[in-house]
Amino acid sequence: MADARRAAPPHGPVVGYNVQTAVDSKHKLIVAEEVTRDVTDTHQLATMATQAQQNLGVARLEVVADTGYCNNNEVRRCVEAGITPDVPKADTSANTRLGRSSAAGATGTSC
Repeated sequence: MADARRAAPPHGPVVGYNVQTAVDSKHKLIVAEEVTRDVTDTHQLATMATQAQQNLGVARLEVVADTGYCNNNEVRRCVEAGITPDVPKADTSANTRLGRSSAAGATGTSC
């Protein structure tokens, strides 16, 4: 693993890693893990979802992630792999102005 990276989250700078986990909701067990130097989760959805899919040995999988994972390319990669992602759309000023808030929720490729 490479050296830790300096990140600037809202609560102040920190030097560290970004740890990802995927948990099987039925059995409450970790089915995939990854340690990255990425500052955000934006590019982690497809990697974690496909790793979980492979470790579980299933052809189809449904995954749930928070708004920080909202990335159209990642959602597309999931769908192409037989994974159905449920990721709320980011509540940006443009979405709010158009009446599309994360409170309404977005599923699948709507991210």
